[in-house]
Amino acid sequence: MRKILLASTALVAVAGISAASAEISFSGSADFTYTSISDDQTDNATAGENGTSMSADSQLAASYSTTTDTGLSISVAYDVDANSGDWSIAGDWGTFTFDEGSEAMGTGAGDADSVSNMSFGMSPDYGGGNGISGGIIAYSNTLGPISFGIGMGDGGTTDAANETSYGVSYSASVNGADVSIGYAAANSGASNTANASTDSNQSSMNVGVTVGSIGVAMAQNSSKTDRNDDNASATGTTDMKSTNFGLTYAVSDSLTLEAASIAASGTIAGDATYKYDESAYGVAYTIASGLSLTVSYSDFTQSGGSAITDTSGSATMVDLSVSF
Repeated sequence: MRKILLASTALVAVAGISAASAEISFSGSADFTYTSISDDQTDNATAGENGTSMSADSQLAASYSTTTDTGLSISVAYDVDANSGDWSIAGDWGTFTFDEGSEAMGTGAGDADSVSNMSFGMSPDYGGGNGISGGIIAYSNTLGPISFGIGMGDGGTTDAANETSYGVSYSASVNGADVSIGYAAANSGASNTANASTDSNQSSMNVGVTVGSIGVAMAQNSSKTDRNDDNASATGTTDMKSTNFGLTYAVSDSLTLEAASIAASGTIAGDATYKYDESAYGVAYTIASGLSLTVSYSDFTQSGGSAITDTSGSATMVDLSVSF
């Protein structure tokens, strides 16, 4: 991360801010990724489908932070690649966060996906991840070991899918172990009054324990969508749950071994036979300061009747990353 101190009031847009304390930080990364996938689906040679891919990507972000003469902390962050950003106002009373990407409330949710790259071999109908975006505006605060947040989102003038979300987490050191517990939930209304339009309910409960070089995490996530006409057997209705586990072992400051699993099941359009399972293993190695290598391997299988495509296979990903 690179930091530049600002001494010009021309770069300060908020009244009451002391320019002498303003600071802009730049950060970024560049990645090269190679992926190899092998599954029981026949590749479409006419469409050019095959089991390997390579990609390169670079990212750049800028952030601004300062403290007003009255003690308020102001921060603004902008993601150049996503063309979106967020900003916050914080004081002794808590923090208000505003996020263009509708991810303002970030308290309590978790996936326990300790492997650097999971579910990259396919796009499952439900891969066990939490679907809580968090809204455009949120309030959060921390009282001792307890943090909590409340978020709201608005679908816009032509979309009634407004979101409300909340979360709470607890973090503490107990007998030499770092323990964290979190819970979050969100609801998004239906986009319109049509029978097929659906609302969405998401929840996430997770626990993490780290003792020395060993870290263990568990998450239980759920996702449910209901139609306006309450037809539980029609297209668009789902009721999914998953149990996720993650394990890390820091061999040294530069080398970490990782393992994780996902066991998801549920109902799609009245068919209660959906299942998705994945086991993943990985190695994260810091080659030098700002240069890292991760290698991940996943076994996956998905089944569930006529609503989805049954498939199973494995995938390997190698990622070389530079960050600053």
